[in-house]
Amino acid sequence: MNRDGYTIKQMLIVIIVLGVFTIGMLSFTSNAYKDRSVNYYDETIHVIEKQAELYGKSMNELQKQGTMMITMKDLIDKGYYVADKDGNVVDPRNTKSNLNDLKIKLTYNNGDIKAKVIEEE
Repeated sequence: MNRDGYTIKQMLIVIIVLGVFTIGMLSFTSNAYKDRSVNYYDETIHVIEKQAELYGKSMNELQKQGTMMITMKDLIDKGYYVADKDGNVVDPRNTKSNLNDLKIKLTYNNGDIKAKVIEEE
């Protein structure tokens, strides 16, 4: 019995295959809509710490004292970090706030300089 058109079994197979394909594509593309601001914030903090370490290498008083606290303003003023036209470093987690008040602890130990952003709670 050969009629024009498709049987119910053939239609169900096509619908199931399309459904599996759709589920696979949704799970693959759902990462595109995730909030990446936390990752971007961590990367920004890492860059700030690296720039602070470079700044610390130019400071003779750090070698004498062993530990110093600096601010983002110090990094911006000395040209180690670039702020926007208003002088602010925007917080990627909340674009209405900025990172200008960050404090950075520089530590000198046997020629090695480490920088750590101090998170205020």
